[in-house]
Amino acid sequence: MSKKVVKLPDIPGAGEELEDYIAALFQASGHFVEKQIVESDPADLLELDIFVTDYAPEKAVQRLVEVKGGKWGFTDLFKVVGWMRYLDLQHGAFFITRWEDRESAPRKMEPLGLDVVCFDDFTTAPQRFEAKGFGSFVEPRLIDLWRHSYGVERKFVKVINSRPRAGADGAVAAKTYHRQINNGTFFARAPEESLALLYEAYGDHPRLTLGYAREIDGGDFDPHSSSTDSPSYQAMLRDGKHPELQACMYFEHRARLAILKAAVDYALAHPEGPPEFGMSEDGKSFFFQGLTYHALPMTFHDGMEWLREQPNFRRYATFWQQFLWGWGGFYLQDKNEVEFEWMAEYSGIPADEIPTALEAFDRFFPSPNGWFTTPGWTDIHLLKMVPLIFQGIGAHQRRIQYNLADNVSALNPSAPYTLSDLGKRINCAVDFLL
Repeated sequence: MSKKVVKLPDIPGAGEELEDYIAALFQASGHFVEKQIVESDPADLLELDIFVTDYAPEKAVQRLVEVKGGKWGFTDLFKVVGWMRYLDLQHGAFFITRWEDRESAPRKMEPLGLDVVCFDDFTTAPQRFEAKGFGSFVEPRLIDLWRHSYGVERKFVKVINSRPRAGADGAVAAKTYHRQINNGTFFARAPEESLALLYEAYGDHPRLTLGYAREIDGGDFDPHSSSTDSPSYQAMLRDGKHPELQACMYFEHRARLAILKAAVDYALAHPEGPPEFGMSEDGKSFFFQGLTYHALPMTFHDGMEWLREQPNFRRYATFWQQFLWGWGGFYLQDKNEVEFEWMAEYSGIPADEIPTALEAFDRFFPSPNGWFTTPGWTDIHLLKMVPLIFQGIGAHQRRIQYNLADNVSALNPSAPYTLSDLGKRINCAVDFLL
């Protein structure tokens, strides 16, 4: 097992480090987290640091989160309040690292739904986070795990954005796709509109990674290509090469996760089911009721029918975000009962329902051979197309869970290559982040 590590600062710096730390607090306390959301139509309308959803309560709680590591004033606070009104939100949070002689801010902002929180001592930040009622931590060490995960996410975006604007159609398509799934669908007026936009983007890029790989090989970019004989593509899958292709795989799974989240939101917004398709009258004109929803693909309707039958479906989006970017998109087959117990503890879904929750991609995005595979003589049972670098985050999770750094034999795998496979994935993530 690899001994290499990526060290995080105990006190995060201003800017991205601080944003990642605050986002990690929410993620580690069971929230669904979205980051760096920009509405630029018209230009520079607003840029949201963090947006979180807590699906645990009977009614999901959404919160806008702004982070300031430097100077701030009441103008910044009222700007966030304005964004809350624009987005029709009741809850907001403004995190700072010093008071700037404005200790009265929490009292003045509380009636407007905005919590002002100062982390001037990061040794007590998790305790203060819990004391403010934002959430609680099943396992505080997950905070650092998510900081690492966000580091991978940010670097993937930077890798794609650093590629040439001209002469690289795959990079251009990847940038556009990321903007669509991260920004464009967020501001849709209803879940069904978000779903329509997501499926449109999803349909335009069914094989983004493979198409980009063929371009790297010297061919033409084709996001509809079905052949997997690309050397670049195979090197990415086997050895974690080509970070730009791993970034594309991340974007593709981000799109699927966004569709699943929108499905959960729709099911919560329409507990009695979708409206019957037909003509309705609003007193002035006739219109088609439920047109957007009923125009969605049949695979989505089948997935929704299955989703509504699950007793804890409201937690599925959060669970899948944890599974993909925290657990690395895999579980160890010979330890599945133990791992499902851990996943249950972190997600709030009972352990005996975890296997059902893991069916979600097969239900919404059916594939002939299913989404899960076991790549060789290993206990790793893996969701296809998860970047090897994110698998490294999950492998690091196991290194801590099973205390492998001090006692490799603690895992006692049933397949001969399990430990080396975990080590390979950790090295891939560390090398990328260093």
